[in-house]
Amino acid sequence: MTSYDYQEALKNAAKTMVRVKNPRRLLKMIVRFIVKEVGLSHASILMFDQLKSRYIFVDSKGSHRIPINLIKLDQSNPLIQWFSDPAPKAKLNKDFLACTELTSWLQNSEMTHHNAPLKARLLQLKDVLETLKATVCVPGFYKDELLGVLILGNKLKGGQFSLEEISFFQTLANDASMAIKTAEYQEDLLSKNLQLEKQKRELEIRLQEIAELRKKEQETYYQIVMSLAQEVNAKDPYTAGHLKGVERLGIMTAQEMGYDLSGRKKDVLVASLHLHDVGKIGVPDHILLKPASLTEEEWKIMRQHPSKGAKILEPLSGFKEVANVVLHHHENYDGTGYPDGLRGEKIPLEARIVSVVDSFHAIVSKRCYSKGQPIDAAFKELERCAGTQFDPHVVEAFIRAYKRTLNGKHHKEESAHRLAS
Repeated sequence: MTSYDYQEALKNAAKTMVRVKNPRRLLKMIVRFIVKEVGLSHASILMFDQLKSRYIFVDSKGSHRIPINLIKLDQSNPLIQWFSDPAPKAKLNKDFLACTELTSWLQNSEMTHHNAPLKARLLQLKDVLETLKATVCVPGFYKDELLGVLILGNKLKGGQFSLEEISFFQTLANDASMAIKTAEYQEDLLSKNLQLEKQKRELEIRLQEIAELRKKEQETYYQIVMSLAQEVNAKDPYTAGHLKGVERLGIMTAQEMGYDLSGRKKDVLVASLHLHDVGKIGVPDHILLKPASLTEEEWKIMRQHPSKGAKILEPLSGFKEVANVVLHHHENYDGTGYPDGLRGEKIPLEARIVSVVDSFHAIVSKRCYSKGQPIDAAFKELERCAGTQFDPHVVEAFIRAYKRTLNGKHHKEESAHRLAS
């Protein structure tokens, strides 16, 4: 081959290396290329196996093929040590190892006579080369890391390898090592990306499972809280339907005031209307159902139910606003209520609505300790306490909405009567 042929061969080899992603396939192509194009009796190639931490034969072609599955070289092999050890030995060339050069070193008495370790090492190298039937061995490096070794047999046309041919093999070996390392990096990066994607999917699934469990837990707890509210209501047989009545009155009042009843705001209001007295579950029945006036000590216990209700709702992550309404539904507009003495606009609007409709429903309902009052009397009581206990705007809106509802009901009854007659 001429000098131009070698350069062209390297260009073609480089193009092939770029296209081939599989390192083993690339090395096999190099072996076939060397045997066919250069014309050698045989050629083999070693590659470092990271998993097994030793050098294995990837491929071997020609008349003296090496049984690639049987022969493996570890780090202690003389050939591997020779190329891996960066320290120079008697200034000997370590860019490649030729059998003729090795024989010349051994015959040089000045070199080996006073250096028995070197002579022993060279003899070990000669045994390895003879076993492999190697004429020349060329290492392939990537950043001083020995990745592989080209094992070359004799030239079919005879003669020694020229320095130009050796340089060609060195370039080929180092380019192949770079291509192998790049492929390894890409494979490792792909593997890591796939692992990260897998971990990400597993994390997403786990988070979804946790979210579902949390949602189920929240729903279960909410059902428990609603059951507690129903239980509080059920303790007094005269208040059957109290929660539904309060909910209907509260929504009616909120609509009259122009309150936004879309989405979450309606949910907060409805939940507050249902759960405002849930804390009474912690009030003893002899106080809760007492037909006579409560003593001062009993009132202290009764006044704790807003705080207890808010505490019960605390574990529900989406009920912060509801818990705040429950906590303050006994605050008075003039600041004389409990538990925090809030006044005016500082009291949540939902709490001010609950206060009015709950009081109205209590006034008109029959209880074990009192008879229900007429609706007009209840209206007067609300108006009397407007500005002190109740928000005047809420009272006005409630009475206005209630009267309109009553008029509509009476109109329907009269229409039905006329149709019947």
